Amino acid sequence: MSIEALKQKIQSRTFWETDTEESMLPDRNLTRSSYLSKLNQLADINVVTSIMGQRRCGKSVIGRQYIKKLWDDGIPRKNILYINFFLKPVADVREEKNFISIVEWWVEQFVDRDQPSLLILDEVQELENWDENVASILEDASMPCRLIITGSNSKMLSDELSEKLGGRYTTLQVFPFSFAEFCQFNEIEYVTNNIERYLLAGGMPEVLKVQNEEQKIQLISDIINSTVKHDIVSRYNPTNPRLLFALIDFCRTAFSQELSIKSITKAVLQNTQLPKGNLALTQTTSSLVSDYIGYMQDVYFLYSPPTYSHRTKEILKRCVDKIYLSDLCLSEYEAQSQKGRLLENMVYIELLRNNFRVQRYLGYRNRKLEIDFYIAKGEKSALIQVCWQLGDSNENSELWEREFGNLHHTKKAVPKFVVSLDDAVVSPFGDVRHLNIMQFYAWAAQT
Repeated sequence: MSIEALKQKIQSRTFWETDTEESMLPDRNLTRSSYLSKLNQLADINVVTSIMGQRRCGKSVIGRQYIKKLWDDGIPRKNILYINFFLKPVADVREEKNFISIVEWWVEQFVDRDQPSLLILDEVQELENWDENVASILEDASMPCRLIITGSNSKMLSDELSEKLGGRYTTLQVFPFSFAEFCQFNEIEYVTNNIERYLLAGGMPEVLKVQNEEQKIQLISDIINSTVKHDIVSRYNPTNPRLLFALIDFCRTAFSQELSIKSITKAVLQNTQLPKGNLALTQTTSSLVSDYIGYMQDVYFLYSPPTYSHRTKEILKRCVDKIYLSDLCLSEYEAQSQKGRLLENMVYIELLRNNFRVQRYLGYRNRKLEIDFYIAKGEKSALIQVCWQLGDSNENSELWEREFGNLHHTKKAVPKFVVSLDDAVVSPFGDVRHLNIMQFYAWAAQT
């Protein structure tokens, strides 16, 4: 394609004309105000803003919502250039020389230098030598524009940006819909009674729009396959793709459970037609399992929080303690059997969404005390246990001892909470407080 033809195709997809604005945002568009506010706060900082998150979680839509906001604030339309590197009609812009020509053409022909300007590069990893080009634009004094990039692989962007830009970039992580956004999107009440509906549906915007169950299953499968193909295989070229897919299937059923690399490897080998029985092969497979879980974390498919313990050796031998899915629409198991696992996964993601550092916690006082989450933000920290429902303290004494007692017996002098769906529970210990799930949401947002 000639550069002139490419310019025309790029210009037709920039949403500069008012009659294209309607196609810029999806049907049932939900404005994600918290992310737009964060982007606005970064407007005057001379760094690259990296919008990161799992594939299909809404990164591109947030970028386009931000464009609309800037237009509404009075910035000239042509001062914002949006390039989506996944669009096949403009695939030639992925070539470095073409990209440089397009950006120079935009700056010279359209940008009003007396007004703020913005270049948004969507799925930037598709651009040839993308890191060098991003760094070049940031360094070039003749380029007046602010830079926002999006991507789906945290390690790729952080490694390359760190090398090329030093500390001159900041990351905005995007998550699927929160419970509050889910309720707003579906026009239902933001109350405890709708929590289970959210746990079963998840928060992926595209998945929530599909009503047909078979189509929904197919869409989720497409999201997984796309994540593997574009974000894992193209980046890491795994030597055993069959093991990778078997591991993904395992993680979709084993989230919020105590795990180890050894137990994961054993389960995957038992449930696939991969060779088994050879000790050396099993050890090799364990190494691959560890690597592949790392890849899945890099692309935001799952999370595995580290374990905090007073005993260092406990941290060293627990390279995987628990895994949590990035969104519950990815789960695949009988949801009615262990709904507490769904709730625990949801609480974990909500803590990340609110910028908490989250660890598993092991404490000791004549016995091992396992706590779901040890969290910190700034100088504040807390311990949290998650339970679906506590029930009667006499009938469920073991449950109450595990949830409240484990917290009470820890030596950490921090706030301690048991989170559940129960409306009103009186804690048996003065140093442990019960939070209904809605109270937890309010607490997490305000802390």
